Amino acid sequence: MNNKNLFTIIVFLSILIFLGYQFFNVIIFIFLATIFAAVGSPLMQLLQKIKLKNKTVSPSVAAGITLFLLVGVLSLGFYFLIPFVINELSIVSSIDPTLYTTAIESWLQQADSFLHKHGFLSQNEHLSDILLAQMKSFTGSISISSVVENIISFAGAAFILVFSVVFLTFFALKDKEIFFKMIRSAIPISFRDNYDRILAQTRVQVVRYFSGLLLDMVILGSIIGIACYFAGVPNALLIGVLAGLFDIIPYVGPFIAMGVGLIISFTSLLPTDPSTVELSMLFWKMVIIFVVAKGIDNFVLQPIIFGKSIQAHPVEIFIVILVAGYVGGVTGMIIAVPAYSLFRIVVKEFFGNYYLGDETTIVQPPPDSQKNDHVT
Repeated sequence: MNNKNLFTIIVFLSILIFLGYQFFNVIIFIFLATIFAAVGSPLMQLLQKIKLKNKTVSPSVAAGITLFLLVGVLSLGFYFLIPFVINELSIVSSIDPTLYTTAIESWLQQADSFLHKHGFLSQNEHLSDILLAQMKSFTGSISISSVVENIISFAGAAFILVFSVVFLTFFALKDKEIFFKMIRSAIPISFRDNYDRILAQTRVQVVRYFSGLLLDMVILGSIIGIACYFAGVPNALLIGVLAGLFDIIPYVGPFIAMGVGLIISFTSLLPTDPSTVELSMLFWKMVIIFVVAKGIDNFVLQPIIFGKSIQAHPVEIFIVILVAGYVGGVTGMIIAVPAYSLFRIVVKEFFGNYYLGDETTIVQPPPDSQKNDHVT
């Protein structure tokens, strides 16, 4: 590779990274549409094989039916999940507020004693006063107009997200190569063979990763849900579902689910006027279940499920996810691994010789093309 080609590649990749950063939301829309299209692809192919009066189903009709079923399945999932949420809200609304204050006062007194004993607070300072001052400061900074603006902004963003993903998914189903063709057309002709090889390798790794991730989410959620059920934790099924869903966030996802699960469990017990011992037992049950389940996930499930699909050291992946979380928040953490896999494939394809010399394994053209090259 000469210096001119190297310079062209670096400039082109820099432009792509800059555009991806500036239009991050659009990238997410396309990414979600591609995932949904990949999920619906088998059904799409099946529908196109159906013949009615010696006529096959058109791609547009097949894409419409597939998209309708995908939206229906997702809506059905929310339909079954929403009653749990409504039930939790009804429980919270029926709780006597004095139960909250009694339990909180007891916890604050214990915390005050601990903090005073170890010198974190002076004797004339109380944790309740500090929390109350912070709460007043927080509520004072909230205005009705800002809340309304945030609600309207969230509703608008949610509508744009749903509409964009549905719209893009339809065309991704109708022409499964549409996004890749658009990218290919923007690439200089001399680098399109490189692009084809990168795309082939990326597809394999991304499919393996997300298939493994989905399986890992189901297994981890099932383990936590079943363990919570046998441990007598309230709403064990809902907690298991949340644990599986939050597992899509690397490392911290299950512990976020544990925090939400603790809130759900505590609110479910408060109407029975639980003792401090009961609440402490519930807390430690949840902590033990989540820590053990996450340990099984990290040291048993993930090595088996993912295997060598990522082909990167755990420390390397951890740093990548950490940086992605700092730059892109939760969304960045979710797409960090597939994005990094793509980055490594691109680097190996274009710059492998600069790092590994002759030891780098480059995808070679088929034997026929090699013969033709010798003939020419």
